[in-house]
Amino acid sequence: MRQALTYLLSASIGCSIAGASWAESEYESWLKANRFDAQAAQQEFQDYMDANDKEFVGFLKQQWKKVDLEQPIILDTTPKPTKLPILKPPAKAPETTPSKAKPTTKKPEPIVNVRPIKPSVPATPTPRPTPIAINPNEPMLTFEFLGRNISMPKVTNKALRFNKNPNSKSIAKHWESMASQKHAHIIKAIQTHKINLNLNDWAVALLAFEYSKALGLNTDNTQQLFTWFLMVKSGYDVRLAYNSSAFILLPSEQALFGVTYFTLNHKKYYAVSFDNHKVDAGRAYTYSGTHDTATKNINFSGASNIKPSNAVRSKVLSFKLNGEQHKIDVNYDLAMVKFSNSFPQMNIEYYPQQGLPANTAQQLLKQLKPLVNGKTEVEAVNLILRFVQTSFAYQTDGKQFNKENYLLPIETLHYPYSDCEDRASLFSWLVEDLLGLDAVLLDYPGHIAAAVKFTKTPKGDMVYHKGNTYTVTDPTYINASVGMAMPQFKDLRPNILNF
Repeated sequence: MRQALTYLLSASIGCSIAGASWAESEYESWLKANRFDAQAAQQEFQDYMDANDKEFVGFLKQQWKKVDLEQPIILDTTPKPTKLPILKPPAKAPETTPSKAKPTTKKPEPIVNVRPIKPSVPATPTPRPTPIAINPNEPMLTFEFLGRNISMPKVTNKALRFNKNPNSKSIAKHWESMASQKHAHIIKAIQTHKINLNLNDWAVALLAFEYSKALGLNTDNTQQLFTWFLMVKSGYDVRLAYNSSAFILLPSEQALFGVTYFTLNHKKYYAVSFDNHKVDAGRAYTYSGTHDTATKNINFSGASNIKPSNAVRSKVLSFKLNGEQHKIDVNYDLAMVKFSNSFPQMNIEYYPQQGLPANTAQQLLKQLKPLVNGKTEVEAVNLILRFVQTSFAYQTDGKQFNKENYLLPIETLHYPYSDCEDRASLFSWLVEDLLGLDAVLLDYPGHIAAAVKFTKTPKGDMVYHKGNTYTVTDPTYINASVGMAMPQFKDLRPNILNF
């Protein structure tokens, strides 16, 4: 019986939010197929659902403990170059009398194998779960999220308000109050938007938080508790902690920088902020138990796969190579720039992994492709180098943002300035996605560059990694070509990062 009921519970997440008659007929069909007594099965199913919350409330009432939040991991604080070296073109070589020496036969240089450009919409879409239809008779609340208006169930916020000092008893009582209210339709609506908009886990967390604000839950503690409730009910191992106020702790698949955290069972739980408010660090209380249905970590991957909005912005990027001027027109989603700005800082390898959203990527790659077609690998990489080196103005994060702020490629397109790691991320992604060559990041003190593995290793500065030779390519060293390291880092051994 329990196995069948568990199946019903998991299957309910993929079903539609529909009227009562539809739900009852589905439920009755399931009962008929399994030959159960309807009343007994319904009661056992309800008892099973209640048992999860009852057990969890037991943890909340008794098992809070004092923990020391650990200081955040800080990104490289070595000062970055404020003035970049610019390589002057070599003087024209004097004409010489042709040599009568016998010419040597050279092997032809490898021609770049330009990769096919992925369509913005795949020809054969990946099968996805059936979207959950929202009941048209359900009262709905509409608010802006990721550049579009979305609807969520409109619920009375009186029972959701938390007006007490946070402690184990008041929080446990509030969980009971929220869990006793009708909420399954809210969780299903969140799942609907997750599927329809292809949201990643961080976007789901932001949706829960923005929904709490749209409902008029305008105190920090109330917003934190309701967001925590929705995330736990959505299957995430999100925890709550409190000192003078309540705040959310979440486990991440990626290491987060500049965020306080605590460790439980060898897992880091980060004290994140959804609205750029600094979380009060230091000592706090949290619980050690978990809700039976909450098992998932937050994964920040998939940022570029979210369905685009209509908040489109345009930019013209221009660069010159070998005396020829090139202009690249790109459109990008401003809503996704704002979404990216909500991210905590992560390892630098994360940023080139995400690439660009499909529409922008296709537009950029289509214009670069004819410029590299038929060229040697070195010529093609040099063109991509010059594009990134000279199409974007340089400024350190400290000057532009008053803090260290790694940018996703879409942010590099948007902001007026970028620095070394932003350029290295965009360049490395272009080399791999357009040219099909393997690239790595080079992590120097205060500087990030890149290196490329060529079919035939060209002359110049190089590094060795896992039995392979990579030639240095620095998208911040203006006018530098393949094999030229920035002078002040030329004799340093960088940390080599795969992505």
